[in-house]
Amino acid sequence: MASTPRQPIDLVIATRDVRLRVERALSNLEPITQQRDPILADPRAVWLDVTLSILELESVMILMKRAWWP
Repeated sequence: MASTPRQPIDLVIATRDVRLRVERALSNLEPITQQRDPILADPRAVWLDVTLSILELESVMILMKRAWWP
């Protein structure tokens, strides 16, 4: 089974998207690091922020894989 040829990807746009997604992941995690309470006040919100950050970083990995590695 033959695969379709790769579409060229604009690396400038891909780089901008990578940076925005990493920035978004960091902004989700920053409030967690700012909390100084010994116990999490809202563990569900922390869990949600961590989960969203993981999804963002996984998306970055997929994007980078498509853009830079065949």
